[in-house]
Amino acid sequence: MQCLQIGRTSLESVGSGTDVASIDLSYQIDGLAITTESSFARVAENVNEHIGTLEKNIVHIERLHSEAIYATSPFRYTQVLRTREQYADDTDAIITKARAGLQAMERAANDSSIHKGDRAMRGGRHVALARKLRDQVESYRKMEREQATRNRDRLARLYKVACPSASDVEIYGAIEDPVAGQALAQKITEVCRPAEARRVLKDVADRQGDIVTIERMVGELTKLHVDISEIVNRQQRKLDTIVVSVERVETSRTLGRLSEKGAQRAGQIGHRRRTWCIILVAIALVIAIALSTTLGVLKSQGRL
Repeated sequence: MQCLQIGRTSLESVGSGTDVASIDLSYQIDGLAITTESSFARVAENVNEHIGTLEKNIVHIERLHSEAIYATSPFRYTQVLRTREQYADDTDAIITKARAGLQAMERAANDSSIHKGDRAMRGGRHVALARKLRDQVESYRKMEREQATRNRDRLARLYKVACPSASDVEIYGAIEDPVAGQALAQKITEVCRPAEARRVLKDVADRQGDIVTIERMVGELTKLHVDISEIVNRQQRKLDTIVVSVERVETSRTLGRLSEKGAQRAGQIGHRRRTWCIILVAIALVIAIALSTTLGVLKSQGRL
């Protein structure tokens, strides 16, 4: 079991390598049991709605990232981070529900008791939604990675303003390496007044902590993206197998129908041939009888 940590809450993944046969086949999500095609469709609609909400949340989180980067007061910065964290927590819950729905759909799609055609239909719907969720997770990851870069650039500007004599190598080294960061912090305390130095270093520490949080999130989103991709690939392989099997059955049925039609047509042709043979034999008999009668009459009249 993997754990995705975003904001304050954790999101447990539903292990991608889990054997479907070993899971309780109740097919339940939010109290709704998937027992019919209509209930499967309702779960699919719920998952689709969760993915739509996820897309909107990503937009809001990106906006809050920008506000945090350009916040000029500690109070505003803290306020924006708190709001962003709330959105992140809400996003955790949305992803959890969407993945739980996909898990239930996957079990239902692999139910061997239903017709292969129905399994193919369920599997196709499941794969489409899993891909859609994977795309949103990738969008989320890409956005967070870009925000980490923007935060680094913002932090570099803070260092440069506080210590103009510091080189870019020193500044970016301080961002990545705590030891180098301490050395640059010492420089700042030497060139700035104590109050100003404390304010700058507090801002630097807060923003470095935010970068660490964002990078951790990027790593977890990467794992989640890989996990969902495995779900997509696994279901797609099963779907391909079902489709091939259904196509073989349909081909066999088509050939059977063609063979049956061919046999019927051959029988009809044979029947027509027998009928014509009987007709020709009857005509020949009539002609033979007529000739025999005519010859007999001619002989009796002495004409032959």
